[in-house]
Amino acid sequence: MKPAMPSAEECHGRFVLIVGDVNRGKTTFTARLLQSYTQAFPEPVAVVDLAPRVPHTSPHPAFRPGIGGRLVPLDSHRVSYFFTELAAPRLQAVTVEERWKLAKENAQRIESLFAQVLKAKVPTVFVNDASLYLQGRPAENLLAWLHGFTTRVVNGYYGDTLGVDAFSLQERRRMEQLMRRCDVLVRL
Repeated sequence: MKPAMPSAEECHGRFVLIVGDVNRGKTTFTARLLQSYTQAFPEPVAVVDLAPRVPHTSPHPAFRPGIGGRLVPLDSHRVSYFFTELAAPRLQAVTVEERWKLAKENAQRIESLFAQVLKAKVPTVFVNDASLYLQGRPAENLLAWLHGFTTRVVNGYYGDTLGVDAFSLQERRRMEQLMRRCDVLVRL
């Protein structure tokens, strides 16, 4: 049974977190919520898309086509779309060391993107695939950045399909920190 989508009014002024394993529809759910929200509220919105460029093949045993996906930008002058090129550390790295290195590089790129978004001075932010940031930085960093917005809708990977090694367990613990701090939690 799919969870009900919160209404735009239930999201307004709150921190909404959407979590789930791979291919559970987190990005699609977030896109539908973005559409609903922009129809209900006339304020400017920033969309921060952290979905990585997923390779066509991967050494990871859990790889399957269709993992990851970007939010399709809305055709609205009120929605600003921010993204940067990011790696998919688990799916692209051959060694454990390379995985950590890619996560660190991603986090640096994302922090530059976060600074750009704050300069836009919008009240609402939608973040696709926040788990990419949590692979390289603590949850507190993300929470501090999110504090700069009135309405925050965030999705991220929370599952075990991509592994239970130290890298994945750290990401999972950081997602759990977000789960404890959000106002509305949607599990897909």
